[in-house]
Amino acid sequence: MVPRNDHPRPRGTAVPPAARPKRQVGPGITPTLDACCTTGSQRRAADVLHLHHSCVARRLDRIGKTLGIELTEPTGLLRARLALTAWRLLDG
Repeated sequence: MVPRNDHPRPRGTAVPPAARPKRQVGPGITPTLDACCTTGSQRRAADVLHLHHSCVARRLDRIGKTLGIELTEPTGLLRARLALTAWRLLDG
């Protein structure tokens, strides 16, 4: 008999990409993603981060591919905000 708090994970259930640890995406993920979600624009995020807009675009492309999120879509930005919130809660 399996103890109540030790249920095996059902087959076919994987960790959603947005729940992956931010270290899988690389350095600068939190500030870049936060700036993009806050400003709603890659160029404004670049201004906030004091980076060239193409650098921010490359970072967001890498983040989006790793997390499985299309950051150019409104639903993608919402998912990114939720991922940021989850990471912050997990970091304490």
